[in-house]
Amino acid sequence: MRIEFKDDAKWLSKFKIDVTSNSNKLYNNGNQQVKVTVSLTPIKGQEITNQQMDSIWIFLIKDGSDYRDLGGGFGQGAGRSEWANNNNAEPEDFFRVSLKKNTQFEYYAASGFAPHNLLESAARSRDFYISTLAHGGERYKIYAAIMKEEGVQYATSTSRFNSHVELETVSSPRRRRTDFTLERVHAFEGSTDNEKTAVDIDVYYLQFAERTLRVVHAVPLDGDQSTYYYDDWKNADPLFSLTGIHYNETQFHYGFKPGAARDFSYQNVSVAINTRPGAMSFLRMELIGPAGLAPDAPAYGPKRWIVFDQYGNWHGIEMTQKNSGNEIDFIMHDM
Repeated sequence: MRIEFKDDAKWLSKFKIDVTSNSNKLYNNGNQQVKVTVSLTPIKGQEITNQQMDSIWIFLIKDGSDYRDLGGGFGQGAGRSEWANNNNAEPEDFFRVSLKKNTQFEYYAASGFAPHNLLESAARSRDFYISTLAHGGERYKIYAAIMKEEGVQYATSTSRFNSHVELETVSSPRRRRTDFTLERVHAFEGSTDNEKTAVDIDVYYLQFAERTLRVVHAVPLDGDQSTYYYDDWKNADPLFSLTGIHYNETQFHYGFKPGAARDFSYQNVSVAINTRPGAMSFLRMELIGPAGLAPDAPAYGPKRWIVFDQYGNWHGIEMTQKNSGNEIDFIMHDM
């Protein structure tokens, strides 16, 4: 859209936009954010109302005078190759502006500081959080505008204020299987209270091989998180020859979203999961007991997950098994 912004000293003495997170860089995953702060000071005898503050909008400029609001249409066409190849997507389609920080993810890992001295000298300020799906390696100049009254707007892009931030997009890394580790820890070996069932439990920890990265979130792509995603059973024939009772050896595999530490329980047996920060927990439980322990329904827990690091980069994994279910494994899964 084309707007004639006011460029006078009749209302504002200061109108600035600054990056106030520790870097102007952000991954193009649509999750990570850059924090920008718009600060304003009216001239003596003027004021800035809450309604006027609520009218602030963030924009970029196309073709010199075409102001593109970043507040709408986020992601439109971003995942469609025909848009990217034919350059049909508009630049604003790849940005989202929010008034709230996504506390699940951290800012880009870089040194820096917010210009507190500038912000403290302003009468009013408002924070915005920007995320992007734009191609990596690009730079965008971002501005702010505010409506004083109907038909009268001021912008940081005018010669009087001449303020913008430059955001730099970084391509999200593509991880391989070797970029992760899956560590097995033996958690329990014993039996239930009635001693009819032998129980053996291993807890697995999925982590990034580079320990500065952490698994902070995971989204299941299929199944019910409350149940196992794999089971296998076989007759425990040697036990039958000793007892005259049919016994089964059964394997169950479970996956758990990262979060607060908690317990996994089977009858009176309990083991802790989610105890390792930065890791995702999986569990293998082996039961040897009466034939009735064999599962009576197919496994329908989630096998495929989207795993997120602390910067919002996501990677697809699919859980597998080996050694007849005695061990848990995984492969990378293209989303």
